Amino acid sequence: MTDAFVHISAESTSVLHAAREVAEIEEVTSAHVVTGEYDVIAQIELNDLDDLPHVVAEKIQNAPPVEGTVTSVAYEAE
Repeated sequence: MTDAFVHISAESTSVLHAAREVAEIEEVTSAHVVTGEYDVIAQIELNDLDDLPHVVAEKIQNAPPVEGTVTSVAYEAE
């Protein structure tokens, strides 16, 4: 299982809408409106890391009104 965090920039008047749209994506386990450099942070859970480009590029980046993303893959610190 792989977790990743997607930092999302959205149209300034539609941040809450972007969070709601992203939260509806099957692989997204949570989506939060945040303060700071990004507007929304979404956590995704994948069975296969190879699915990451598809989920981010084709699902999250195409969700209206998402304007851009930066993705961080999470690794266990063991």
